[in-house]
Amino acid sequence: MNTSAGATLTELHATLTELTAATGEPENLTGETLRTLATTGTALFTFLRLHLADTTDPRLALELATTGQHLEDEAARIRVTGADRIAATNAHTLDETELDTLRTTAPDTSRQAHRCAGKASFQTPAALLASWTHIPFSEANKLIGDASDLISRRDMAGNQVPPRFEHLATLFTTPDPALHPAAVRETSQKLAKREPKDQTFDGLRTEPTLFHADGRPVEEHAANLLSAGQSVAETNKQVKELITTASTTAGTATSSSLRRGFFPLPIKNEFTREFLLRVTTVEGEYFDSLAAHAANGRTRAGAQARVNRQPQAGTVDESASATDSSSTEQATAEPAPAAAAEPTTAPETATANDVIDPTVPTEPSILDFLPEGALEESTWEPETVEPPATVPERALNALMDILTTIPTIGGGSQRIRPEVLVHLKLENLQDLASGDARTAHGVKLPPGDLRRLLCEADIIPAVFNSKSELLDYGRAQRLVPEKLKRAVLARDHGCIVPGCTEPPEKIEFHHIDPWWMGGETKLINLSGLCRGAHMDADSGRIKIVVVDGLPHVILPKHIDPEQLPRRNTYWD
Repeated sequence: MNTSAGATLTELHATLTELTAATGEPENLTGETLRTLATTGTALFTFLRLHLADTTDPRLALELATTGQHLEDEAARIRVTGADRIAATNAHTLDETELDTLRTTAPDTSRQAHRCAGKASFQTPAALLASWTHIPFSEANKLIGDASDLISRRDMAGNQVPPRFEHLATLFTTPDPALHPAAVRETSQKLAKREPKDQTFDGLRTEPTLFHADGRPVEEHAANLLSAGQSVAETNKQVKELITTASTTAGTATSSSLRRGFFPLPIKNEFTREFLLRVTTVEGEYFDSLAAHAANGRTRAGAQARVNRQPQAGTVDESASATDSSSTEQATAEPAPAAAAEPTTAPETATANDVIDPTVPTEPSILDFLPEGALEESTWEPETVEPPATVPERALNALMDILTTIPTIGGGSQRIRPEVLVHLKLENLQDLASGDARTAHGVKLPPGDLRRLLCEADIIPAVFNSKSELLDYGRAQRLVPEKLKRAVLARDHGCIVPGCTEPPEKIEFHHIDPWWMGGETKLINLSGLCRGAHMDADSGRIKIVVVDGLPHVILPKHIDPEQLPRRNTYWD
């Protein structure tokens, strides 16, 4: 170790020794001391990492790895404890000036904190935590929930009460080199999914409801498994089996552990989507019956489900459903649940012989946005013929037929034409054979999927050139019309506040220049905001400005000291 490095290490060590000796009691830990301790401690470990980055001594390499793991474990405890204290102290009610000061200056704990006189700076502690530490709101919300389960809770009077999972809480807060707190936190989250929402703060004391067959809480058994000293893989396996058995066995299963619903799973690639469907046993019988019909090639439903067809708008030829004449009787006896004919009295598409009344208004077509001559050039080869459907695909085909048809007068059914907002660039419209698009939910559509949607869905075209067309309703109306809403969503995709992940369905439309102050209802004066951001913009906590024809957000100083106009990149 050279002289300079040794002097730095000695200085850091001396500073830490002095500070920790002076803060033996909690009341002696001022805001300035806390910040100095944190800064010095971070600098110490940064020094160790940089100094040992090129070590050739395997013993020092092991020491460095051990130190890193210990830091990660303690950081996990600090993060949850910090979330607990943010919720317990109602830190989201701190005044904006106080928050701005904290960004650059250590807290002055000799005086009381300045809080908002009216509306809080942030809606919830989780919202503050996400903004302050620059993490996704979902992660911040999990930290607040984990703090309630593993650190402490508060009742209606603000009194501190024990955490919901007391046995796991003891493991989490007690340092043990053989047990990582991240594993405890993960187990707590698994149990929380099987338990009802904690309503202790609302006056309803919520305790664990999932019990083992021996009458003890499952979380107690889980804590015993975690502290048994087994391998991580074996422990995870046993904990999973423990929770699953208790939550699916008669006598111990609870209504919360058997939640039914339709859950979208994370998008893993641009070609497929995955959903989790959880139903009751009785409801499951309907799906079993559906799958059985789809697997029976002698029925009309089974015959249609065996082909991975590309659904097309227009009339369905019901006579083509049966496999042969010998199966006609049975096909007639078992009505198709989804693939009945569409009424021929209202075809979806016009033919060359149809007479069109020019006085009847029509909805704009995707073809209206094509440049002259592009229709002849924008041709594509038919899709490759799909192989016969597998058993799971047959069941899905039958289910999709049910979901995309509605009954009509006279006992028939009609295919539903979905309404899909698709973002397209002009060059992609001119080359539909290879052009990509993106839905309003941020899902990329490959060329094949795009072409299928053009055939079967009511596409709402959002076409842009280098200068986006402005939709201007002036002062004629204050409320944003539907077509202009679609244009705003096509441009902004969602809330323009950086980091916001609210889906397009929850977006509200904000007049940048308020309508009551002369602002007009036009595209350049509108921005997409979620409910919380809309309230922040109306109250002045955030500012919406237009830069190069696009609305940007200027966040409060305690969030963005640089005060730069920013846009959300989540949907890009």
